[in-house]
Amino acid sequence: SKKTETDPKKTKEEQEAEAKRLADKKAAEAKRLADKKAAEAKRLADKKAAEAKRLADKKAAEAKRLAEEQAIAEAKRLAEEQAIAEAKRLAEEEAAALAEKLAAEEAEEAKRLEGEGEYKDGQKDGVWKFYDKEGIKEKEILFADGVDTLHTYYSSNGNKLKEGKMVDGKEEGSWTFYDESGVKQRETEHKSGKEEGIYTIFHENGQMSIQGPYANKLRIGTWTWWYNTGEKWKEGNYADDQQRNGIWTIWNRDGSLKEKNIYNNGEFVSKEQF
Repeated sequence: SKKTETDPKKTKEEQEAEAKRLADKKAAEAKRLADKKAAEAKRLADKKAAEAKRLADKKAAEAKRLAEEQAIAEAKRLAEEQAIAEAKRLAEEEAAALAEKLAAEEAEEAKRLEGEGEYKDGQKDGVWKFYDKEGIKEKEILFADGVDTLHTYYSSNGNKLKEGKMVDGKEEGSWTFYDESGVKQRETEHKSGKEEGIYTIFHENGQMSIQGPYANKLRIGTWTWWYNTGEKWKEGNYADDQQRNGIWTIWNRDGSLKEKNIYNNGEFVSKEQF
């Protein structure tokens, strides 16, 4: 029959061995169960730790994203503020520089228009010089007790162009005109800016060449011509419509009479030679 644990026939050693086997078996089972529970606990702990890490990483990533967005937004805001401030500063500097330049130009222009000369008793006196924007002398005006008495205009090479009196910005009285070389060409009388009166043309050597009265851009009255040596060459009269009229006389260079021609309002009538 089957032996039991309390079988009296078992020896003490056998009983102890059996007890030890059973104890080892229980211990092994307990250990297995404990290891299983420990493994499960570890698995659950690892799972929770992984989930916690995932959540922490997610929060950290979100926090990083928000921080980066905030940093970018702040950096953008600061950059925009700095750009606006810099643009404003540059605009103000440019505006100030432009205003200074314009003020200097206006002052220079005012000085140029005012001219350069001396005052006497608070009024312009003597010769005043006026220059163009390139600093080249344009004209000189002679003042006497603040009143302009003579205007002299110059070409860019410094030679005289014309000289006379101005009234209300127009030529008045006798004016002298020169070519680019400064050689006198003519003297004409003016009224309110128009040539009217005695009109005189000169040879290059300064001798008179032609002289006569002038009105409405037409020759009128008696006109005289001279040789460049000063002797009279010819002389005659113009009707109001600039037609030759009356006796026209011509002389040789030695002063002797050469011929006389008679006209009637432009029509040739007769000739007398000497």
